[in-house]
Amino acid sequence: MKPFTRIFGKFSLAVAGCTLVLAFFLAAGQAAMGATPIKIGYVGGISGACGGLTHSVIKAMKIAIKEINDAGGVLGRPIQVIYRDSKTKPDEGAKQARDLILSEKVKILVGTCSSSIFMAINPISKQYKIPFFSALSGSHRPTIDFGHPYVFQTNPHTLMEGKALAVYAHKQGWKNIVTMGLDYEWGRMTVQVFVDELKKLDPSVRISKQLWPRFGESNYTSFITAALAEKPDAILTVFFGGHTNSLIKQGKAYGLLKRTTLLTFLSTESFISLGTQIPDGVHGWARAPFYFLKSPAAVSFVKKYRAANKGEYPNDWGILAYDEMYFIAEVIKRAGGTDPDKMRKAATSFTFNSLRGPLRMRAIDQTFNSPVFIGVTKKLDKYPFPVLVNIQVITDTHPSEATVRRLRAAAMK
Repeated sequence: MKPFTRIFGKFSLAVAGCTLVLAFFLAAGQAAMGATPIKIGYVGGISGACGGLTHSVIKAMKIAIKEINDAGGVLGRPIQVIYRDSKTKPDEGAKQARDLILSEKVKILVGTCSSSIFMAINPISKQYKIPFFSALSGSHRPTIDFGHPYVFQTNPHTLMEGKALAVYAHKQGWKNIVTMGLDYEWGRMTVQVFVDELKKLDPSVRISKQLWPRFGESNYTSFITAALAEKPDAILTVFFGGHTNSLIKQGKAYGLLKRTTLLTFLSTESFISLGTQIPDGVHGWARAPFYFLKSPAAVSFVKKYRAANKGEYPNDWGILAYDEMYFIAEVIKRAGGTDPDKMRKAATSFTFNSLRGPLRMRAIDQTFNSPVFIGVTKKLDKYPFPVLVNIQVITDTHPSEATVRRLRAAAMK
């Protein structure tokens, strides 16, 4: 009986130890839930042009927030996010951001799919000294031209993506290119940077035509025919979401994808929406393709996301939003609270292990060294839609610090 007694005693101690550990985490979670929450204001295009993208953002944010709060919150306080719809309109986005600051007393702002809304909220963040983290908007202007101590960017912006696209196009050897960019901040600037950087790499490249469909355009037939008339080696289109979907659908009637090569923005929601309507061989770039990210953390997130959302796959924006919430939590922790100046110093003081890999925020423009993923579409048996394969991960696309200073000086004139 003595050996049994010893075994039973060890088993009892183990159970008791597990109980204490469980009790500790439960107590931590309960303590966090009873503390004053850290309020974060989300201003996103829940409706309007960005509506097809942001559903994944909110779902991913909620997963991250629950995980953070269940683990005891940040500094013993729970995270609380208050969601507002910008309707993908700059004036509405600015209105909602100001109300979140003044009425809800939020300490941090996140969100903004559209570059124009990012621009509209940026001066409000500066005025009230409220840290503003953008994980979705592509414009570089808020963090570079009009950068200030309280604005942060955790995704690649126009200067970075434009340069990456130029590097990729140069490797493909394309000599005659048509560009087609949405006629607003993101489209205009990405095309401009692409052209400038490509000309540096190969002065002999010909940009035979530049086309500018308006933001919200739904009929691209005249633009497609005008582009094809130039008999280009490739067409670069700076579209997103429904714009990309419409272009590909309408282009079939004109043999767009058979008569030339298309390079366009292909984040996951376009693959999910179009399915097999996207043929093999389209060149596309993405910001966070779930199917390419193979770290244990990324694989775990995709599994959790699908389990919580009836098998749905996360789009790029969901992954970016999940990363952003954990980054903000770590910044608050390192800053010892939500003091904006301490958060600013903390944000650039460490390497963040994101789902996209280790990233670090540069001090001069408070922007991550985010990668750009560029590949070619292919249908695989593993997924019910095509994905990008042969992906090239292009990094080191930050503009030089001298360029940042020059752009800021020009913006002040």
